[in-house]
Amino acid sequence: MSEASRGATVSVSKQQRQDELARLIYERGSIRTDELIELFDVSPMTLYRDLATLESKRLVRRSRGEVAAVTNSTSETPISFRLVQDVSAKAKIAKAAAEILADYSTIFLDDSTTALAIVDLLPDVQQKTYITNSLAVSRALSQSVQGKLISLGGTYNPQLDAFFGPTATKEITNLNPSAVVVGAASVQNFAVYHPYAEVGSFKSLAMSQAEFSVLVVAAPKFKRTSLHKMAEISDFDCVITDDGIDEETLAELRGETHVIVAR
Repeated sequence: MSEASRGATVSVSKQQRQDELARLIYERGSIRTDELIELFDVSPMTLYRDLATLESKRLVRRSRGEVAAVTNSTSETPISFRLVQDVSAKAKIAKAAAEILADYSTIFLDDSTTALAIVDLLPDVQQKTYITNSLAVSRALSQSVQGKLISLGGTYNPQLDAFFGPTATKEITNLNPSAVVVGAASVQNFAVYHPYAEVGSFKSLAMSQAEFSVLVVAAPKFKRTSLHKMAEISDFDCVITDDGIDEETLAELRGETHVIVAR
């Protein structure tokens, strides 16, 4: 094996280990570093370097022998990590959303992992048109449905695996979907937030182009915080969440818009 090949193997192994570390931390919420050393069979120094890398990406936070997932960051976590968060809740929400979307012919799906979960549940009919700026959603749609696919271009954001910027904005402005599905990083005080202003503005614009807008949001998002406001809860025609939501929050939401609790 050449030196270059050995170096590539080491690099991939290191990246895979860090990915698995992040996934486990996000699944647990928090975990002690001594447990991570045992689970991953690495030295304390190797774990220190891995966690330092994840911390520099604002994915985790270290404190007194413990490491925790960052859920109130001003930056969005990569799609690979969001895919393992709130999986059960997203599956319930996706099923409820797919049932509602059956009545609409032209549907925009955003870059959220909840929107991605909806794809496999969509009806496989040619009469539907799907629009998305998400590369992950585009891939999934191209493999699972026969309807027309409009994939928006723009500046690629690898963190979100989606396209944004002036081109994406211009393209969505020229379209008029009958329904729009968007996710969010957090919901606080009847407002919906995202870590990135550009992404929040794009989602808000997509909503304004549609006849019917749906917010898909897992219950834990009501306890998280984020930076940029993208819409009021009352701007949505429907909010779909899961049965993990508390009764007080649910009652407040129902005072603002139609709410579906997926079970």
